[in-house]
Amino acid sequence: MLKPINKEASVNESEKILATIASNTFFSLWCYPSLYRSLGKGKELTDLTVYFNNTVILFSDKGHVKFQEQNDPKLAWSRWYRAAVKESAKQLHGAESCIRNHPDKIFLNSKLDEPFPFDLSRPDLKIHLVAVTRGIGKHAKQHFDAIRPGSRGSLGYFYGANEEQLLDKPFFVGDVDMSKTFVHVLDEGGIKLLLEELCTPADFIRYLEVKEDAIRNKNLLISAGEEETLACYLQEDGGNGFGKITNPPHNKGNFLVIPEGEWDHYRKTVIYALRYQQRKEAKLWNDIISRFADGIVDAQVGEASNLPFITHANAVQVLASENLLSSSLLATALFDKFHTVPSGTRSARTTHSICNPGRVYVFVFFPWSNRFNSYDEYRQERTAYMQLYACVARYKFQKAKEILVLGADTKGHQGGSETIFAIDASVPLTGDERTTAQKIMKTYNILDNISQRAIPGNGVAKSVSRNAPCPCGSNKKYKKCCLNPEP
Repeated sequence: MLKPINKEASVNESEKILATIASNTFFSLWCYPSLYRSLGKGKELTDLTVYFNNTVILFSDKGHVKFQEQNDPKLAWSRWYRAAVKESAKQLHGAESCIRNHPDKIFLNSKLDEPFPFDLSRPDLKIHLVAVTRGIGKHAKQHFDAIRPGSRGSLGYFYGANEEQLLDKPFFVGDVDMSKTFVHVLDEGGIKLLLEELCTPADFIRYLEVKEDAIRNKNLLISAGEEETLACYLQEDGGNGFGKITNPPHNKGNFLVIPEGEWDHYRKTVIYALRYQQRKEAKLWNDIISRFADGIVDAQVGEASNLPFITHANAVQVLASENLLSSSLLATALFDKFHTVPSGTRSARTTHSICNPGRVYVFVFFPWSNRFNSYDEYRQERTAYMQLYACVARYKFQKAKEILVLGADTKGHQGGSETIFAIDASVPLTGDERTTAQKIMKTYNILDNISQRAIPGNGVAKSVSRNAPCPCGSNKKYKKCCLNPEP
């Protein structure tokens, strides 16, 4: 029986802010403030833990550490660095060690009576570490403006410098301990920007991976700020809707240095305009995920409440594993179909995932009618039809590795519920299963004459005429769509 997930509250206001903005990207299902470990008399593990698809992101928030501006700048910087950065890194590496060595001793609360609901024991578990700071921006801006006016006030990054060099270079941080797991050090502007722009778990995690690889492989040496690194990443095509960080060939073997101004330049490109539009479209997809996630956390799923937590979580994880590009295109496919289905008509649409090749979605719109005695009865029949669609989809998409079926009401009914389930399609159909699928398709008119939507790739020309059709697919002119996004 599914039970509610009872989480501990964040300890202070800074941690509460972090948990709130992180949950917008990772949803309530994968975002956990203040986990505890049964080792060391039940100490807090770290300030925020995110778990998604066998990946853990540990956050340490030292927003309470103040910069002692009344002291000499270098003295104030060294004290702040040790308290805000070094202590965070120490906490994060300790939490990582605890998870690696004692994955079964992590709990949701200080009473240690509710174990963490996800399996942390897999040997291939990935862990990323993020140290969050606050209140340093205004001091950084004053420092950098004294050198050259116009600074954004972000922390700078010098990844090849040791601690002694960094303490002598105020408002620059680097690779805190090159012998251990990399720690991303972010000020309040940096963490807010990343979680806004990389607003899906897949996008945020990929960025951390790419950035870590660039630094540890000694390709990226210096960046003027996290926003500049992000701009560099988003302007390069990493495939399937992701970005990348590359050291251009004309650098002739030198390290990559990302100067100030990259983010301002990126904001003026077509790529930014398209991504801005994708964020608006993807919000519709994220709203569906959020409802599912909250329902699981609160144990208010409406149906299949007898199934275990992990079964529900794994199904919703499929939806949430799409990146921004894929989410926006899936949302467009889903809602375009929703608005064109005639009242009282059963209909469906199939489409493919951009960032997860081999995954097929089947959107089933099933109408309510007065023949149902209750909404529960309606949902049971809708689920039965979804299973028929899944059977036929396996037959029609035999190269698919995974099929996700999403069932929803048709337009005009006030119920407004959705049901999802995912099936493994990697095992070939037997002869009997093929025959059964053919009979279902003919008997129930399932996927025999379906409206299908081919999702385009993410290769977008970097210059588009103002009067040309907008490449986002809105059917508007570019100048009236993504060229001038809302502020």
